[in-house]
Amino acid sequence: MDKTQFSQIAKAIKTYYPSSPGLFPNMAAVELWYTHLQDIPYQVCTLAVNQWVATNKWPPTIADLRESAMEVLSNEIPDWSEAWEEVMKNIQKYGFYRAVEGKEALSELTRKTVDRIGYIHLCNSENITADRANFRDIYNILAQRERKQAVLPAGLQAAIETVKQKSITMKGETK
Repeated sequence: MDKTQFSQIAKAIKTYYPSSPGLFPNMAAVELWYTHLQDIPYQVCTLAVNQWVATNKWPPTIADLRESAMEVLSNEIPDWSEAWEEVMKNIQKYGFYRAVEGKEALSELTRKTVDRIGYIHLCNSENITADRANFRDIYNILAQRERKQAVLPAGLQAAIETVKQKSITMKGETK
């Protein structure tokens, strides 16, 4: 989105929330908001603002609009119980002997969760209640990480990854 388009969005937000004098108090604030939202397409940002206005009584923050925009852009992550159902159906279909096929047939987040517990372990489980609880906890943590990651701008994701890699390299050199 360009600055002119963002200016329209900022004016709309000010109009929707007139009793918020601290919202866009000066051009520096508008510029800061634009810097953090410019990677979002104009139409998506407009939908995000409209969604926010329809469901919230208070003005959005930058993070609120990024989250709302990501909801517009991406499919919602299924909740853990839907993913658990996917695992159970998958185990019934593929079982122990076709574990590789079974894992490959899972959705990505569900597969990552199952990898933490172990597909074979789940196939042979003698305490499915405990495994279900562990699956829920792991899945919810991974889903939360995925949602946070999806909200970050691509440039920020790349910068964070670069810093992480440098940190790993530095730790390896000190050993």
